[in-house]
Amino acid sequence: MPTKRQKIETYLNDEEKGRLDELCEQMRLSRSELLKRLLMNSKLPSASDFAAWQGIRDLLKINADQARLGNLFKLALDEPLSADLLKKFDDLIRDIERTQAELKAVIGEIRDQLQPGIRKQDKS
Repeated sequence: MPTKRQKIETYLNDEEKGRLDELCEQMRLSRSELLKRLLMNSKLPSASDFAAWQGIRDLLKINADQARLGNLFKLALDEPLSADLLKKFDDLIRDIERTQAELKAVIGEIRDQLQPGIRKQDKS
């Protein structure tokens, strides 16, 4: 099937090509995509956006690790244990749940800053 898109060729010197490649790497976009976005005055990703999204991924991994840890503790609680140890496990599980809630709140705040205008129910 033939395409309706047009191929545009341009000539750049070494410095210009180097700058284009540097921008593409920073924006994590292909040359074509970067030039299209610049031409159409579309939003370009920023380095802080990449760092924030990586931070969210890291926090989500921590949250998942804590959930696994909590599940292991719950399994341990099914075994016969002393009352003192049971209390320590209960306290630890509450701490884990509190930390998970805090992580989720921080993730939500970061995401809200990255995606302004998106309603909370749309992010679920």
